[in-house]
Amino acid sequence: MTLIVEKGKISNGHIVLSKPLSLPEGTEVRVQIEPIDTGDTQNTAAKENEDFANQPFFGMWADREDMRDSVAWVRKQRERW
Repeated sequence: MTLIVEKGKISNGHIVLSKPLSLPEGTEVRVQIEPIDTGDTQNTAAKENEDFANQPFFGMWADREDMRDSVAWVRKQRERW
């Protein structure tokens, strides 16, 4: 079995390859889709951060007075250990 790796683009829900494949008509193939990084990682990271901040647990301890100074809180917990 020969592995063929080609680049293509999605157009109207179909994959359009940059050149025809050299396989006989009717050949069954396995397709693995791996989107190519377009360098738009800043928008992706911003979206992931926004999604994280909207999780129900985010900020759940914001009103706890004993955790206002998180460093002091951790030190106090470590002293107990």
